[in-house]
Parts: sequence; structure tokens; C-alpha cells
Amino acid sequence: MKRWILTLMLGCVSGLSAQDGSGVVKTNPFGWIAGQFQFGYEHFLSEKTSVQLLPGGIYSSGSVSISDSLAGFFQEFSATRTGFIVVPEFRYYLGDIAPDGLYVAPFGRIRTVKTTVDPDPMSTKTRRSIGGGFVLGYQYQLANGLTGEVFIGPQFKSTETTYTGAYEQYNDLEFDRNEDTGIRFGLTFGFEI
Repeated sequence: MKRWILTLMLGCVSGLSAQDGSGVVKTNPFGWIAGQFQFGYEHFLSEKTSVQLLPGGIYSSGSVSISDSLAGFFQEFSATRTGFIVVPEFRYYLGDIAPDGLYVAPFGRIRTVKTTVDPDPMSTKTRRSIGGGFVLGYQYQLANGLTGEVFIGPQFKSTETTYTGAYEQYNDLEFDRNEDTGIRFGLTFGFEI
């Protein structure tokens, strides 16, 4: 799996440097709400194909807790999540000319997030995941070079979690658990250049 992801990333980078031409600079504003700030670039290789690289930073605040239901004890602590994500993608447009229309796209995904308990900075959890999948999406051209798109598809990943300090005593209600499969979906807006 790691070789497949690295090959896809290298293909995206070489595609970006090998061709002169237009593309779309884009972001997912709904990711900002979840503390995932991605900005990327889709580069057109032909009328039907493109490569896209969507890197980003992760920063959010949350909480962890320690509880003992028998003793009736509950205490909550603030926590900070930081990290990065990189999503390389190859797109094939079905019938229409890029960047407009229905497309299929295999993608890779690398994500690392470190959670630190704010009052106990030696207690951390680091989750690293690598994976990929494919999406079916539709990108449409709006006025004045603006674009919008929506996509959905399955994703598969391998996750590794490490702990330092006393982190394992905390209850962490973080949404992203260790599932190996899931759904990738999103909505992006961009500007054609």
C-alpha cells in the first residue's frame, strides 16, 4: 500500500512539473470547521485527465477526560490536536472536458495527528494513517473562473497509534477511530488559473 501511495504522489508531482497549462487552485472550506486546513492544486494533463495534490495542516482544540463510574469521579481537560494531511489524486473526466463534469479518481492519503493534553504536555497520542481509495465526483464551473465540486467514495487505510506519558488513562472521544475502511466525501471551491 505504501508503494502505491508514493507512486501516486510522485506521479502527481511529475505531472505538475512536466506540463505547462491551466489548473484550479482549491480548498475545502468545510474542513476548516473541523480544524483541517487544506489548499491544493489540480493540474490538467489533457482534456480528460488531471492530477491533484491537496496538502494541509491540522489544528483544533478538544477535550479528554478521566472518569471512574464506581467512585462517581469525572474530570475534563483541554487538549490540542496538530498534524498534517496530504492527498494526491489522479482524475479521469467521463465525457466532459476538465475541469467540468463527472469524474472518477483514485487517491492516496497520508495523515498524522498528535493530541496533547494541555495541562499535562508529556501525555500525547500520535495517530499515523496511510491509505487510499477512489471517489466519484462532479466538478462544475461557476462564474468568473470559480469552480465547485462534490465527491464521495470508499477509502481504506492502515493506522498506527502511539502514546507517551499517561495519555492512556484519558478517555478521548475523538471522532477518527482506528477503522480500516470508511467513506471520503467533501465539497471544494476553487479558482481556475
